Amino acid sequence: MQKANQLNQRIQSHAPAAYEMLSELGRSAAFPDGVPAQAVEAADCQYNGSIGQVTDGHGGAIPLPTLGELFSGFELNSTLLYPPQLGLTPLRKAWGDRTANRESGLRLPDPMVTVALTHAISLCADLFSDSKTTILTPTPCWGNYSAVFGLRRGARMQQWALYNEEGGLNIEGFKAGLAKISGKGIVVLNFPGNPTGYSPTLEETSALIEAVSDHPGPLIVLVDDAYQGLVHEPEVLQHSIFYPLVQRLSAEKHMAVKIDGATKELGFFGGRVGFLTLGTSDEAAAALYDKAAAIARATVSSAPAPSQMAVLACVTAPDIEAQIQQLKDLLRERYQKVRLCLPLLSEAGVEVFPFNSGCFALMRLPEHLDPHTVRRNLIQEHSVGLVALPSHQALRLAYCSMSAEQIEPALSRLALSLRA
Repeated sequence: MQKANQLNQRIQSHAPAAYEMLSELGRSAAFPDGVPAQAVEAADCQYNGSIGQVTDGHGGAIPLPTLGELFSGFELNSTLLYPPQLGLTPLRKAWGDRTANRESGLRLPDPMVTVALTHAISLCADLFSDSKTTILTPTPCWGNYSAVFGLRRGARMQQWALYNEEGGLNIEGFKAGLAKISGKGIVVLNFPGNPTGYSPTLEETSALIEAVSDHPGPLIVLVDDAYQGLVHEPEVLQHSIFYPLVQRLSAEKHMAVKIDGATKELGFFGGRVGFLTLGTSDEAAAALYDKAAAIARATVSSAPAPSQMAVLACVTAPDIEAQIQQLKDLLRERYQKVRLCLPLLSEAGVEVFPFNSGCFALMRLPEHLDPHTVRRNLIQEHSVGLVALPSHQALRLAYCSMSAEQIEPALSRLALSLRA
């Protein structure tokens, strides 16, 4: 408990709002002086019997021949031996450089590598939320926020309507939601959104930042950047709202947290590599990452090394931005195909929620129809798979998973099924 108290004091000195937000678990957490920590201290010893992994006696991996061949393009020690708890150091630096350079040039402490994005969100939930914390999310939003914060941590879930009557971002609703937070609060911002595919305009972005900065705190702003950069219209926020928030917010009242990863940005869905970036000083970040590492160590331990090495190879490739642009162009073509089908959907009584980015379009059905009944009928009679969201009387189209040529036939079958 002595180390935890020391960490708490550092956080209190350098990031007062983050300290006030710490849950009981967060205050108690500190990376233990166990095997991983002791193995780091012994890493350069001539005779090292500290950690339980099979080596050649000199710190080198001894892979089975099949594994050695499979990963022959990677440095085998970094790929096959235990990675550091916070992630491979070169990957942490490369991802931090990449996001900082793309956003604003503001360089923050290197991120922690997590087991995809949900793990990063759950670490934030463990560190900063409990039954006394209000979680403010938009509606519609990703349903798993309720499980991560509500089910696991017992936090109070509160929502604000994402859209106003004009089909833009509901800034007044957001302000009203913020005003209802008394005590500890976590605001979740997810742009481009799931399931909406919506990103704010630059004017709406400024209004969001202004509203958050006016809140008395303590407040954590969790920026879920799962789909960052996948933007299809020029007038909306092109990158993350995280860095503008960091530049504006006061450490006395707020702290911004960025969650992103290789899943959507690099199309590496099976890799399960995410990143947690803390928008605070080096001193506070080091203490908070120590706590996050302790919690990760007690659950999933560290992220898989082979996936980390694959992401490192990807982000350091000289033509990586051109490759990513090809992915963006592919998604933009599919997005435009959906937009061309909007009159067809309107004629069938379907109202499409405003969307301009990301991977999804959310379609509101006529009130007399049950979304699950429509969904099942589309599968059985028309060979079309969509996701039903009954709480919004809607179906979600993941146009990212369809070719451009498939979109019009699929939506025509939806329209046909509704007219039957």
